[in-house]
Amino acid sequence: MKKMRLYGTCSALGALTVTGERSISGLLVAIKYLDTSFAEGADIVISTTSADGLNTNLLTITDGDASATYYPRHVVHSEAGAALTGTAGGDRTMPLLEGVPKMVVADGGNGGVGGVILYWLE
Repeated sequence: MKKMRLYGTCSALGALTVTGERSISGLLVAIKYLDTSFAEGADIVISTTSADGLNTNLLTITDGDASATYYPRHVVHSEAGAALTGTAGGDRTMPLLEGVPKMVVADGGNGGVGGVILYWLE
């Protein structure tokens, strides 16, 4: 299993953008959210941008107020391309990772500190 840490300190306006040091490829297992001192109610978006410019949202944390571990899963599709319901429990899969990871924080507070660790299988 591989991991990459995206961590930083918010500006005076409570904003923060951290870009991964390299492109990654694999299947996302989990995202550990590390709320060291972000303001209560911080909004965090973790995504990737591939070489062809495709942005993929991996996780959105709205009004985050405590560290936690998340296991994002995507609904799969039938052979005809229709999205399955996701209600059977087995209709979900680990998201495909392709590209450079990025974390964007809004409302993190002046000098708020925190981040995420991405865990994936190559």
